[in-house]
Amino acid sequence: MKTLKEYGLTERQLRMILNGRKPKIKIVKQQITEDELEFGVVSDTHLCSTHEKLNELHTIYAIFQKIGIKTVFHSGDLLCGWKVYSGQENEVKVFGADNQVKYVVDNYPHQEGITTYFITGNHDLAWLKLAGIDVGERIAEKRPDMKYLGQYQGDFILNGVKIRLFHGEGGGSYALSYKSQKVAEQIASGKKPQVMLFGHWHTSLYFFYRNIHILHCGAFEGQSLYLVRKGLNPSIGGWAIKMRTSKNKSLIAFNPGWIPFYSR
Repeated sequence: MKTLKEYGLTERQLRMILNGRKPKIKIVKQQITEDELEFGVVSDTHLCSTHEKLNELHTIYAIFQKIGIKTVFHSGDLLCGWKVYSGQENEVKVFGADNQVKYVVDNYPHQEGITTYFITGNHDLAWLKLAGIDVGERIAEKRPDMKYLGQYQGDFILNGVKIRLFHGEGGGSYALSYKSQKVAEQIASGKKPQVMLFGHWHTSLYFFYRNIHILHCGAFEGQSLYLVRKGLNPSIGGWAIKMRTSKNKSLIAFNPGWIPFYSR
């Protein structure tokens, strides 16, 4: 009996082994769908900033189109806004809410067959505070390929998978995952998305927590004077995601691919 306890076997299992029969193992089978879902992720493009990375942004959309992605999510701060922090006006090249909206409408990538779903962040909503203008609504009115999901947060269901876009606040933390982890902790069970896409911190990161696939979405704005003062360097790039679901809409495979761009 000592041997049975050491190896975690019952007497019946031992007899089956000695008789040349293997114990039955229950295998849980998932009904896997045939389709592999793909989508792109970008954030914090800060268009109208002198540090915008417009060429890189157009390049990643060309990559998305080449690999067959039809849906792209943007987690806020399409444009740079105005007076978001002291001295920011010295790094803005397009002035006024209407002019910044027009710049986004004219210059944000438009690839045939791709739809961009976006939320507004604190830079976008600076115009709401200053002039009562929601630039997200105005951009969506003029660009049919860009769909507005809301201020700071928006949910989208992609083939049964709930994807939440979220624009954070404050500076980055010592541990990259800390702030997004704390946001995820406050979501009640039964209300959680399966995927969360975080903008604002200009960092790239993926981790799995509370059954949520969490990504920091990177940025397409170079190092501003604000970031220089903070000793921070942004992660320029975006994500190409592949995922697969079961027939009951459970997310059973998630494969994120980071597409980086390096300053020369």
